[in-house]
Amino acid sequence: MMIYLIGPGGAGKTTTAKLLALQLGYDGFDLDQYFMQNVGDISAFIDQFGYKQYAQKNIECYLALSHRIEGNIKSSIIVCSSGFMTYPEDVHINYMEIKQQILHYPFTFVLLPSLCFETCVQEIVTRQMKRPYLKTSPDKERDKITQRFYSYSQLACKIILTDVQPFQVVNNIKVQLD
Repeated sequence: MMIYLIGPGGAGKTTTAKLLALQLGYDGFDLDQYFMQNVGDISAFIDQFGYKQYAQKNIECYLALSHRIEGNIKSSIIVCSSGFMTYPEDVHINYMEIKQQILHYPFTFVLLPSLCFETCVQEIVTRQMKRPYLKTSPDKERDKITQRFYSYSQLACKIILTDVQPFQVVNNIKVQLD
């Protein structure tokens, strides 16, 4: 079985995946970590090549990661990058097929701190600014979540709110799995 966690940066995807993988005995894979291990620093890549090239390379990383875990007997969790589900349709020849596969998979979960736009934006910005490795500003993060909120909140996937403790987020997902 596969579980996909999607949503904006700061929604709690990585934290949730680690706890959920531990509790269920699954393998956990974070696409951002995979990119950094195999390509390099995401911010530096975007600075050097632009966001479109990053998105293309990230899709290639997703394909490589999927191929790597395809034969696994053990179930897996994949954490998609924050913008993964919001790329332009023509960014990569395989993108729309991948996006549709993830969207229609029964165990794909959108993580958001709130379905209220203002509350979600405020919480995401607060969480993102606590990450010392991000080279960003509150305005940039506000712009990102503003652009992505409606895309994520309107997806036809199960939405899991992350305005509670991480163990409760995991329990809410486990309920959906049953």
